[in-house]
Amino acid sequence: MSRGSQIIRQWRLIRSLEASPGRTVIELAQELECSKRTIWRDLRDLKSVGFLLAGGKEKGRSRIGLAEGYQSQLPLPLSYSEFISLYLSISRLQPLQGTPFQESFDSFFARIRSSPPAPMLQFFEELETILPTQGLRAQADLAGEPLIEKITQAIMDRQTLEIDYHSASRGKVTSRKIDPYRLWYQEGGLYLIAYCHLRQKVLVFIMDRIRAARPTSETFALPERFHSEEYVKESFGQMIRGEPVRVQILFSPNQARWVGERIWHPSQKMQYQLDGSLLMSLEVADTLELKRWILGFGQEAEVLEPKELRQAIRKEAEALLDKYSPIARRAARPKGKPGAEPPKEKLRIEIL
Repeated sequence: MSRGSQIIRQWRLIRSLEASPGRTVIELAQELECSKRTIWRDLRDLKSVGFLLAGGKEKGRSRIGLAEGYQSQLPLPLSYSEFISLYLSISRLQPLQGTPFQESFDSFFARIRSSPPAPMLQFFEELETILPTQGLRAQADLAGEPLIEKITQAIMDRQTLEIDYHSASRGKVTSRKIDPYRLWYQEGGLYLIAYCHLRQKVLVFIMDRIRAARPTSETFALPERFHSEEYVKESFGQMIRGEPVRVQILFSPNQARWVGERIWHPSQKMQYQLDGSLLMSLEVADTLELKRWILGFGQEAEVLEPKELRQAIRKEAEALLDKYSPIARRAARPKGKPGAEPPKEKLRIEIL
C-alpha cells in the first residue's frame, strides 16, 4: 500500500467524520472508494496517533464518529482539519522572521506544536511533505490535479518516476527517470525539485511542462544533506538554477532608499555611499532573471560585476537604442502615401 495514497485518504477520512457524525464503515468505504478492511485499518491508525474517535450503534448498525469534546484536545476551538490547516500554514510564515512579530510568532507556533500528541504531530509533518512550499497556487489547475496527486504520492513513497517532459530549450518532449524530492511554489509557478537520472544531477522541473508521469518499481533515498530551501536560495525570482555568481549593482541616490528597504535575496549586502547611492552585493544562480530586474531600473542601476552581466546589460541597452532610433522608426513605418498615418487596428490579445 502506497504511504502517499494512504496519508491522503486518511486526511479525507478525517474530513468525512467531521462533516457527518456517525458514519458506517460501509458509507465511508463507498465515499473513499476503498474496502471496509482499509477503513478499519485507517481508523486504527488515526486512533493510535491520538485522534479521539468514538463508536456506537444506531438501528442495529455500528457507526463511527469523533468523540464528543474532542476539540478540548486542541489549544483552540477548531476542528481537526482546521487545526491541521492552521499548523501547515504557520510553518510557512517565513516572511515574519526578522520582524518585530517574530517573538510572538515563535511563541504561538511553540504553543501549537506542544498541544497535540507527538504521534499526531508526525502525521501533520507527513501531510506537510506533500504540500508545495512558499505559498499556495493562486488559481487551481484542475487539469493538473491528477498529475500533482500522483507526484505527491511518489514524493512520500520515495518512488522513482518516469516522466514525459517538454523542454523549452530543445522544443521537444523527452522521457526520463526522476527521483521526486519536493514540490515548490514560487512567483506564481509550481515546480518540482528532483534528481534527474538522464542528467545525473538535481534539477528543477516546471510542473506545467510535465506531460505525463508513470510510477516505476524503483525507490530512492533522499540524500541526508539535501535541503530544498538551501538548494533554491540562490535563485533570484524564478526557479532558475546554476552556479552562484557574485554580483554588484550600484543604485542611484533616487532609488537607493527604496531598494534598501526591501529584502530582494537572502545573500544581499547593502552599503550606502557618500553621495547617497547604494551598493548591493549578492550571490545568485540566475543572472538571466536578475538582468530583467536590473533593466527595470533603467539608468538608475549600474552593474559593476560580473563583466559578463555588465556586457549583457549594455548589449540590451544598445539594442533598445537601435529600436527606438529615428532610422529604425522610418524603416518600420508601413508603406503608403508619404506622411500618411498608419491604419489603426484594434488591439488583439491571443492566449495560446
